[in-house]
Amino acid sequence: MLEDPLTTNTDFAPRARILVVEHEREIRTMIARMLEPEYACDLASGVNKARELLSANSFEAVVCDLEMPDGSGLELAHELPPEQPRPSLVLVTDLDDPEVARRGPDLGVHGYVLKPFGRAALQITLINALARRSLEIAQEAHTRRLEEHLQTIIDRAPMPIYAKDRDSRYVIANRATERIAGVRPGGLIGKTAAAIMPAPSVEQSALGDRAILEGAPSYEGKETIVIGGRERAVLTIKFPLLDDEGRVVAVCGMSPDITAQAEADRLRDELEESQRAAIRELHDSRLETVERLVRALVLHDPNTGAHVGRMAVIAAVLAQRYGLDNARVELLQTAALMHDVGKIGIQGELLRKPGKLTAAERAEMERHTVIGHELLAESDNELLKLAATIALTHHEHFDGRGYPHGLSGEQIPIEGRLVAVADVFDALLSDRSYRPAMTVAEAVDLIRSERGTHFDPTFAELLLDNLDEILSLRA
Repeated sequence: MLEDPLTTNTDFAPRARILVVEHEREIRTMIARMLEPEYACDLASGVNKARELLSANSFEAVVCDLEMPDGSGLELAHELPPEQPRPSLVLVTDLDDPEVARRGPDLGVHGYVLKPFGRAALQITLINALARRSLEIAQEAHTRRLEEHLQTIIDRAPMPIYAKDRDSRYVIANRATERIAGVRPGGLIGKTAAAIMPAPSVEQSALGDRAILEGAPSYEGKETIVIGGRERAVLTIKFPLLDDEGRVVAVCGMSPDITAQAEADRLRDELEESQRAAIRELHDSRLETVERLVRALVLHDPNTGAHVGRMAVIAAVLAQRYGLDNARVELLQTAALMHDVGKIGIQGELLRKPGKLTAAERAEMERHTVIGHELLAESDNELLKLAATIALTHHEHFDGRGYPHGLSGEQIPIEGRLVAVADVFDALLSDRSYRPAMTVAEAVDLIRSERGTHFDPTFAELLLDNLDEILSLRA
């Protein structure tokens, strides 16, 4: 039972289960309300209560105050089980302590939020923490599958190991050798190869024996022999067993059956497929992060809706026609979905205002570019770095009259210039709270008239030259 039950309805199921640990009831309730309805929250007033809930329940993440009367979030981090899947841990603190931030990842801390914080900052931190947890679980599963496949290869590719004395009698024969020879356990000891092979195969096998007995340090050769009533191709490796005086007392050999190579190849293909599957899982988890960000924005700003998806498709067409490689086009299309994520930090009433904005309201609205960049920047993830660049620069104008920094020409990153055209064109053809949608002809006239001022003329021309395709995809 929740300590501080909160009731809410949601269309998203199943929801990730989050444990909120905070000794102050007001902050504890505030955090839960910030996370619901996207997540199902259990609440704990301290570390001791958190231990009790963690021992009895499964959580995807723990949002925990750093310092509480009965312990700290770092103590809880030490106690979380090391095996997967363990919950992500997001620390909440009013102390900007670089040492805690530095030590956090080593203790399994996936996020760090500084008080006071807003819903957007907490949501983004939690989304990233859950995504990192998914990546770790996927990697652990991938490693486990590899180990299982490697063990399968060992189990399914037995290697005969044996030794013969100077009179060619077997003195050692492992179970694999006996199985191939078709004899009972121990049935080869004291016998020669003639007991299990026809004369031609005995002679072929004796070639390696003689080489070792005559002083060769080793022998390696492919042999085709009949053993146990079946013809087999084997790769035989032989070497001497020496006594204390350096004399050869036995010929040791290993003869793996290379007719089983096809089975080994099949297992190798399975390993390669498991690697590809792990990569796909990592890719899917990255897309899930984007989808959650966009979903949070759509809940905050209904005007966003399908616009982000259509705009990203238009941007991908322009990127392809410009000549970017397929991998870069795919990355750009995904990153473009997050171009307006900074609107999470803008008041919903302002986003939905039907009339013209005042100068102060316009300045506030323009902050979404900087907010979006701050949410996405400082990541080693190539996708998030590109998304941060697009969020910051997609409202810069080619002539330098845009915002937030008044960049011009090639000072604006190519992705920002490209997305600017796609963003405006789709927005012109969409209904907004402050105006109805334009006709295609009106939108085309505007794009054409602002080539070289608002828009990079190269991308404006690409849009106009590929208008039929873009309109078809947009529909």
